[in-house]
Amino acid sequence: MVKLRPYQQDLLQQVQDTLDADYNARVMMQLPTGGGKTIIAGALLAAWLTGGRKAVWLTHRKELAEQTCKMLTDAHISAMTDVNWTPGTDAPSMSHGVVILMAQTVGRRTANREVWDRYNADDLMVIDEAHHAVAKSWERAMRQWPGRILGMTATPWRLSKKEGFDHLFGALLGGPQVAELQGDNWLCGVQTLLPPPEQRIIGGEVDRTGDYTESGIEQANQNRSNVMTAGVLAFWQKHAVDRPTIAYAVSVDHAHNLSAVFNDAGIPAAVILGDSKREERDKSIAGFRDGTIKVLINVIVATEGFDLPDASCIAIARPTMSLALYLQMVGRGLRPKDSNCLVLDLAANSVTHGLPEEDRGWSLKPRGEQFSGEAPVVWCPECETVSPAASHHCRNCGYAFGKDCGRCGKWRAWKRWRFEDFCGNVHQLVCDLCHIDAHIQAHLPVTEPLDKLIDIYEDTEDNMIHVPSDDDLANRLSSLLKELLETERQSVMGANVDHQLELFEKIERREAELND
Repeated sequence: MVKLRPYQQDLLQQVQDTLDADYNARVMMQLPTGGGKTIIAGALLAAWLTGGRKAVWLTHRKELAEQTCKMLTDAHISAMTDVNWTPGTDAPSMSHGVVILMAQTVGRRTANREVWDRYNADDLMVIDEAHHAVAKSWERAMRQWPGRILGMTATPWRLSKKEGFDHLFGALLGGPQVAELQGDNWLCGVQTLLPPPEQRIIGGEVDRTGDYTESGIEQANQNRSNVMTAGVLAFWQKHAVDRPTIAYAVSVDHAHNLSAVFNDAGIPAAVILGDSKREERDKSIAGFRDGTIKVLINVIVATEGFDLPDASCIAIARPTMSLALYLQMVGRGLRPKDSNCLVLDLAANSVTHGLPEEDRGWSLKPRGEQFSGEAPVVWCPECETVSPAASHHCRNCGYAFGKDCGRCGKWRAWKRWRFEDFCGNVHQLVCDLCHIDAHIQAHLPVTEPLDKLIDIYEDTEDNMIHVPSDDDLANRLSSLLKELLETERQSVMGANVDHQLELFEKIERREAELND
């Protein structure tokens, strides 16, 4: 059995305790892609199958069933797949501790009695990719199951804002999220890159589920200078030419068109599709692993359960309104590796859904407007990296966000400072250098330090602010400025190199003046 990581052991214990406490427990376990949900489930089953208890594992794709069966048998857990079973034929064998079945089949109305009557309240159902459990066939299978249920997903999220998972599961147990796993080196770092607005693939009409249709996307981009083909190639060549890449296309035709563009440019690319022959798919994947294929293009095959840790670039050439699909695509590149993962966000999904490493605050309840509108991100025009909106500087190159400084016009300004003097209030956007000068020349701190001076000089009896003597003001201001300069020294570390040098020279000169 694989040795569990500390957070996996903690989450396993939470799941075991919750399932043991209630015969009717319906638990959803959330962990980011690459966090090891299947490994945790395997450890749970190893303990669960003692004493004659049984388990059923539901999935929705044959590849996932075969992958799961191999993982369980490698861990010395008795498991078998019966993905070809259909109602009316001999029921799946009970000779193994875990039977892996297709959810679409066992969820048929005629199937439940043939399968579930042989199980009891001590047995366990494991649902892989449980965000699909809202489908009628899955839901029907869950209702008929006599025992406990564990659902697993990286993304408990639905396109519908009015429906959640709380009618199917009673508890949501989550482990550490992407940023924490990256910090502990269980997942690799990620840099999201976004082309200029005019070069981004845009969405079109949506279907009844709320996501873009293939035809709608293609129609919306048909007169936009080949952004869906040549634009994808150009952006990849600019940023990821040396990286093994998994690319996501809008449709089968789009996938083949992309493959042709890459191959014509001398870059070996292959397409894998849901209906690809097994030997063709295996050959393409083997070529990707040994480096003979540089770009592996798919439509939606390489999302759930697809494991190619060698991929260090994810090129998303399709817009989606589904946060779950977006994170599943990005997750294919987050397995730990020597390099980080580049996400080429060619359709601006990060603007819709936010950066992959954001904490989503998952819930079983309907999401309402939780994820509506544009996410808080900013785009760097210098290196094309996407950063959180609260960033003062680009997380990659140090470019300062904001408008030109309203005082010197030289540097980028990223905060609005308040100046208080005898002439009244002046509001303007200024850079770091002008901010430091303003403190000294105006003889009054700005923003938060202003409150300190008010506290110092306010008379509590007549509620008036008294002007201090020159000496008193100079002494107190000197102390505040020294605090400020140290704060500034720390805050400018994110600026670009030239800006940092000028800022530090300015700070050192001011410190020398104060010490004199």
